[in-house]
Order: sequence, then structure tokens, then C-alpha cells
Amino acid sequence: MTTQPTAAAPFVTLEELAKLPERPRYELVAGVLVKLPDAESGVHENTAAIVIMRVANHVYPNNLGAVLSSNYGYVTVKATPSTCRNADVSFISSERLHLRDLHGMFFDGAPDLAVEILSGFDCDLELPQKTTEYLGAGGKAVWVIDTDARTLTVHTPDAPPLVLTDADTVDGEDYLPGFACAVADILPAL
Repeated sequence: MTTQPTAAAPFVTLEELAKLPERPRYELVAGVLVKLPDAESGVHENTAAIVIMRVANHVYPNNLGAVLSSNYGYVTVKATPSTCRNADVSFISSERLHLRDLHGMFFDGAPDLAVEILSGFDCDLELPQKTTEYLGAGGKAVWVIDTDARTLTVHTPDAPPLVLTDADTVDGEDYLPGFACAVADILPAL
């Protein structure tokens, strides 16, 4: 989703990021403002909508927390310089929702579940970094969805990545109680 920051870029604080009129269109990576692409592909946006629908249809009837889109920022590194990421889709449990008001716009830490959907804008080196940041900041799981390969890879803090195909079921019991869904039902139809 983002490009690697350049060494010559000036450092930006979380306070400055919060004041930007287009803040959802930026991430802060080690204090460097990185512009997100103006538009993702239709497949990317459709996949995000499907994930939101599937997860929200489980979360809200069971009063488990909140499901958010990519317009919400997560402070994964608070030290100076800070890092603030935007997951494509995220879930925050009810127990952790009180942490969300850092500078009035950002969640203080990572979501319980962060979902990243691969697109042409993603850097090969950046996604592992984002995954490490989410898990290091208190996230319980990161899903990386590759619509071309038709896979969903589950990253958790204490296990190797689990690669699921569209013939498998993703079980979120450890981070999204009671949730299970066929991966094929998350991926857009061929």
C-alpha cells in the first residue's frame, strides 16, 4: 500500500499527522509521512468489503467490539519517531476499545485483528514489517490476503504463518471468538 520512506524526508509527529486534512490517506513510518495510493483496484476494494461484511456480521450481533476500514490509524510504534499504520480492515475487541483516542484519531496500539490485502501497491519488504509491528504492538493476528494466489495467510505472535487456500476455513477463535469462515467466502468470486 505504501512506498518506502526516503531518508531526506522531514520527521512528522503524531500530533502533526492528526492535523492533516487528508490524514487517512497517509501512514507515518518511523516519523516519515508516506502517502497511500489514491485508489486501490476494484478487486482490492471488493475483497475489503467482503471481509468487513463477514467479520461485522459476526462481531456486532455478538457484541464483540468494532470492525473498521482503512481510514483508522494504529500507532504501532509510539517512541520517537512514531509509526502509525492503516490496516485495510481491522477488528478491535470490546475490552480494548477504550484505548482508541490517542490524539483524538488513532488507536493506541494494534487492532486485535489486522487484515492486509495484497495489491500492486504493496512492497515485498513492507508487509513483513507491518505484520511484525502489528503483532509487536499487541495485535493477536494479521491476515494477509492474496487474491491472485487465492490464499489467506494467518500470522500470530506464537506460531509460524499458516497459509490457507480457498478450500480451507479460517478459524479466528483465539482473536475473534466464535468466528469461522470458508476462505472461499472471503475471496471475490473468480
